[in-house]
Amino acid sequence: MNGADLSFVNLGITIDHLRNSVTIFGFRIAFYGIIIGLGMLAGICVALSDAKRRGQDPDMYLDFALYAIIISIIGARAYYVIFDWDNYKDNLLQIFNLRAGGLAIYGGVIGAALTLIVFTKVRKQSFFSMADSGVLGLITGQIIGRWGNFFNCEAFGGFT
Repeated sequence: MNGADLSFVNLGITIDHLRNSVTIFGFRIAFYGIIIGLGMLAGICVALSDAKRRGQDPDMYLDFALYAIIISIIGARAYYVIFDWDNYKDNLLQIFNLRAGGLAIYGGVIGAALTLIVFTKVRKQSFFSMADSGVLGLITGQIIGRWGNFFNCEAFGGFT
């Protein structure tokens, strides 16, 4: 599927009809989702590596990631919906339509932080110790995931 035209005016670069998805067996998969998923996997690898370097149990981070990813996606969607409520108030089922877009990193980070608070209390671990390794994974995932915005032709800012 072809996307929008993308121009870097001051560099003299234009990409016509930047593709934003691939179709496999008739199912459209957005590059945004693929890149976000790769960012999550890379972030987990970085956090696991740091945990191992610091003498912590990497399996504990995998356990945390299972909860945190689910809660973070819910949090990212909830944050987006709350701050764009006018587009959802008349059709509440659209809140669950993730394929139409609408995730906000702030809600994802809030969801992950709340999940970490509960996780560390239940597991009797140090919140700050896990957060110290986890934040490396978060920033790695954000760096990679931001490229998903490139394929969606969004979040570049305005011309100045």
